Amino acid sequence: MKHIIYVLGLFLLNLYSGFSQDSYTIKMTLKIEGLPPEYAGFGEQEMVNYMKGDLYKNETSSMMGSSSTCFDGKLITSITDQMGNKTGYTATKEEIDAANPKDGQEKPKIEYTSESKKIAGYDCTKAIMTSISADGKENKVIVWVTDKIKSSAAKGRRTGGRGMQMDFGELKGYPLMIEATQNQNGNDMKIIITATEVSTAPLEDAVFTINTEGYTMMSYQQMMENMKKMRKGGE
Repeated sequence: MKHIIYVLGLFLLNLYSGFSQDSYTIKMTLKIEGLPPEYAGFGEQEMVNYMKGDLYKNETSSMMGSSSTCFDGKLITSITDQMGNKTGYTATKEEIDAANPKDGQEKPKIEYTSESKKIAGYDCTKAIMTSISADGKENKVIVWVTDKIKSSAAKGRRTGGRGMQMDFGELKGYPLMIEATQNQNGNDMKIIITATEVSTAPLEDAVFTINTEGYTMMSYQQMMENMKKMRKGGE
């Protein structure tokens, strides 16, 4: 399940980076339905996203461990502590984009619906994003977006990692809830991310750092190779 954590970290990084100079602290819950019994501890997670200008940090915790992903304006650093197994990687956005090419892939179709609801105090509208993956499969992501949080995060961005690649380039608004599906080793899983609290209190730049002491750090390419090995081992 470690590769799922890596994918989620990249997913959120690409979605939420690139903000205005306003500061945001957004607390969220992350639920994964359809996990095998041995990974049930990953089913419910708590998350906190910190954003300020081009700075971003995500902290995620569950019964099985914790992870942090940070972008300091130049370098992405991600660490994971999975039941004492501490690993991490560093990379530039260019390295991640090169490892996850989207050449030839069409931009997703976005359908804005008339459905609305309030999330974390903000009025949100439901949108359905449909894309075709490299293997020809149709992927749908449901997002509930608000126009009250000003951000350029979605423009030109896409998720990272296999199985959750999605271009958010044309999405209008900031998503406070995301519903996505993913298949891992034959298991159909539903991932639901929901904002529970939004704060606009100022953030110091020191917030956007990660202490990697005690972690086995690697390059992004090495991390991707390890993920491939884990997938093959789970088949």
